[in-house]
Amino acid sequence: MLAVKLKKSSIVFIVLTVLSAVFFILNSLASSEASNAASGFFVSLFTDYLFPTSDTNTIHIITLIVRKLAHFTEFAVFFGFFNSFMISQNAYKNHMFYFLTLFLVLCVPLLDETTQYLSPGRTPMVYDVWIDAAGGVFGIIASGAIYKLVRKKMLKDKRI
Repeated sequence: MLAVKLKKSSIVFIVLTVLSAVFFILNSLASSEASNAASGFFVSLFTDYLFPTSDTNTIHIITLIVRKLAHFTEFAVFFGFFNSFMISQNAYKNHMFYFLTLFLVLCVPLLDETTQYLSPGRTPMVYDVWIDAAGGVFGIIASGAIYKLVRKKMLKDKRI
């Protein structure tokens, strides 16, 4: 049996990773009416406050942007937390974990879109897989950059 000692920060990151996964899975399993209602809330914020004189075409474009940003953001958050967990466990010392992360960035969005077949009125889209994967890559890069900045600051503070 392989025993892995988890640091406190690792536990926090793995819990956040799991919670974000549950969030996007529940969103994928939601009916089209529930999904449209969730998007509609954010669309109304834009149209009511930023574009109050929006016509139907503008509202359609805003809706599309909101829905695609939601895809991107969900996966940026998920993979940001996942990458933070991997970093906190020093997993990347073993180069195999780079391939595991890349594999997950490609497979998790594909599985997420596939679950939409189970939801009434929902249609999986190939371009959503790519938007999700792009969000995942962004989350990994952002969390890695944040880690490097925090680590640099902590090292600097220790020298003073």
